[in-house]
Amino acid sequence: DVQNLIEVDEVMERLTLGPNGAILFCMEYIDENLDKLKELVLEHKAYVIFDCPGQVELYTHHNAFRNIVESIQKWGMQLCVVNMVDSHYCADPAKFISVLLTSLSSMLHLEL
Repeated sequence: DVQNLIEVDEVMERLTLGPNGAILFCMEYIDENLDKLKELVLEHKAYVIFDCPGQVELYTHHNAFRNIVESIQKWGMQLCVVNMVDSHYCADPAKFISVLLTSLSSMLHLEL
């Protein structure tokens, strides 16, 4: 559990940040402390699931998560992305295309 490294609620309280700022801080913290993440990830020999927050800007515009993904690949792990969206966006064609383009942008930025 990555919360053993850092918790969003604790960051919000200590640094008086809002939820998005705290999530960004946590991602940057993990990016800067990859050795601790490596210990957590490599102790599991099966599948590891990263349930990431829904702020798409973390994956389309910021490099912290991209750096984390690249490091995990260097550790010899194979990665797969499952992008889940609210079914509300699938009911309207324009919203569906928007979600598809956002997913594509994330995949290209992360190179996955």
